[in-house]
Amino acid sequence: MRTKRLIPGLALPLAFAGAAVAVAAQPSGGTAVTLEATPTIVVYSNPTTLSGRVTGGGDNNDVKVHLEQDTSRPYGDGYTPAGVTATTANNGKYSFTLKPRVNTQYRVDAKASPSVTSSPRLVLVRMRVGIGLSDSTPARGRLVRFSGSVTPAHDGLKARIQKRSSTGRFVTVARKALTDAGDARSAYSRRIRIYRDGVYRVKVAGDSDHINGFSRLRTINVHG
Repeated sequence: MRTKRLIPGLALPLAFAGAAVAVAAQPSGGTAVTLEATPTIVVYSNPTTLSGRVTGGGDNNDVKVHLEQDTSRPYGDGYTPAGVTATTANNGKYSFTLKPRVNTQYRVDAKASPSVTSSPRLVLVRMRVGIGLSDSTPARGRLVRFSGSVTPAHDGLKARIQKRSSTGRFVTVARKALTDAGDARSAYSRRIRIYRDGVYRVKVAGDSDHINGFSRLRTINVHG
């Protein structure tokens, strides 16, 4: 299913401020369970590891730990089963490795005695942005084509071609709307006349499902 942009232009510090603050899990009968995510920001199709430990309450070996997820803001009001379960080791530890497709807040429910729920952890997903150049050593004043794909598909969002300034800040020099390249991805292509050497990247601003995506850096060396 194609990813849809739901809330264009929403500022990330405001969008995720409430979800990023974890509330400590409340021990029940001396039992508690922790949850950590490593890393907490991933590029689309890359994995994160969710891990933690069940403590207190006696024997914490072979405790079933069920992962739950909430994939839409406001996070925390609509958890559903993530479809995976772990079993604790002798030390009470457990872990899951998975590839979130959208920004997702997780928690676990440990079936200890008594059962206990962890505090939440939010994992943010960057769009994957590719960049290709038709010529990385053009003659001065020649047109260079910047092109690439963005996954997952975000047709209609803008690919912002940016050049690094003398202060190190990246400045947008051109924009191009992403176009349909199939159900899984979108694409862009834009020609720019190049007069000076420079370091470039492509940025796609985030939406309600993903955060800002950035391509790798590409260097253009002008001759002539």
